[in-house]
Amino acid sequence: MPNSEPRKPRVAVVTPRFPLPLNKGDRLRIHHQLSILHRHFDIDLHCLSFRKVSDSERESMMDRCDHLTVYHLSWFRAIIRMIWAPMSRRPFQVLLFTEKRLIRDMRQRILQRSPDVLLAQMVRTAEYVKDFDAVPHVLDIMDTLHAGAEREAEKAPFWKRPLLLEEGRRLVRYEHRMPNYFDACTIISRQDRDLLPHPDRDAVVIVPNGVNTDFFDPDATVQPLDGDSGPLDVAFCGNLGYAPNVVAARYLVQDIAPAFESLTGRPLKVLLSGAQPAQAVLALAGRHVRVAANVPDIRSAYLAAPLFVAPMLVNTGLQNKLLEAMALRRVCITTPRALSAMGKDPGATVVSAENPEDFALQIARWLDDEGRRRHMGREARRWVASAFDWTTATATLVALLMKHAKKGASA
Repeated sequence: MPNSEPRKPRVAVVTPRFPLPLNKGDRLRIHHQLSILHRHFDIDLHCLSFRKVSDSERESMMDRCDHLTVYHLSWFRAIIRMIWAPMSRRPFQVLLFTEKRLIRDMRQRILQRSPDVLLAQMVRTAEYVKDFDAVPHVLDIMDTLHAGAEREAEKAPFWKRPLLLEEGRRLVRYEHRMPNYFDACTIISRQDRDLLPHPDRDAVVIVPNGVNTDFFDPDATVQPLDGDSGPLDVAFCGNLGYAPNVVAARYLVQDIAPAFESLTGRPLKVLLSGAQPAQAVLALAGRHVRVAANVPDIRSAYLAAPLFVAPMLVNTGLQNKLLEAMALRRVCITTPRALSAMGKDPGATVVSAENPEDFALQIARWLDDEGRRRHMGREARRWVASAFDWTTATATLVALLMKHAKKGASA
């Protein structure tokens, strides 16, 4: 008997990095999105990568795609491009990821699979597919990068500030014109969409991140964090090589912790945990500050302290770390900037603070009331599970790709 099951549309997905390990926001986002998209589409995954991807890593992705191609980026060629960067108007990060010899190869491989629609992740992949009119194509902008570069410049050392300001100027121009090359664009938060320097920014579709509440379950069996650092007061987790997280870690240790000690008469015991910590973060380690790098299970870091403090000052976009901490029933204290990126009102499930004294006061209050912490933790998990489930978060993307896949099939 012939198979009467209808053919699923085929989507080609282009990413600037291989989705594993899950130590960066773009990897986390596409990894979970692919799992949902694969229910509705046949998926051809095309990944750029500066590193060698192992056979086991490739195999582990085959439950969320049907075909996988990895394109190896050359560090030598990247350095040459950076040397010539002053002669270009493109953003530095776009130049870093754009290797001309791979553009034609990628396009040929995409066409060989006859996709109905294409999804490109981040402006770093835009040059590969921006005028690829053979297939309807959607760009996931994710974050408004020019705003992040400008805010980072405000906190950066003097030698780095001119580079960040120049990158911000280049990104403004790039983000202004790049949506014109695509049939549709998506972005993580309304906050970022409002910052886009494009006249039709309101047409950009908001596709938020989600959180895996099955994995980030406080009742799951999780090995305690290795090492004996004694009782901790607060934790901050994230990619500790990412500039906004470096700024937040330094602010927590150098500004909030002294304000807490002035208020309470005792030192604040801090855990900083995450992948690839920058030297500026490693230098913060001390008697009352532990830096735990590349822990095997990040849940152990979240659970090591009763409070999660994320003093995000230069970030844009929805913070995965807040969603994960809330899913683990942690009391979260963060900035209004980070709260506004959620796009939904968390009510009384998150605490807001604007300066070191505010943070110190809130930390002291919540450390002193275990009953209130437990209640808020339960409410935080309940809210994030209902508001940021990955299936719900990705539904808009599924509908958008399906609409353009039908256009592609009828063209």
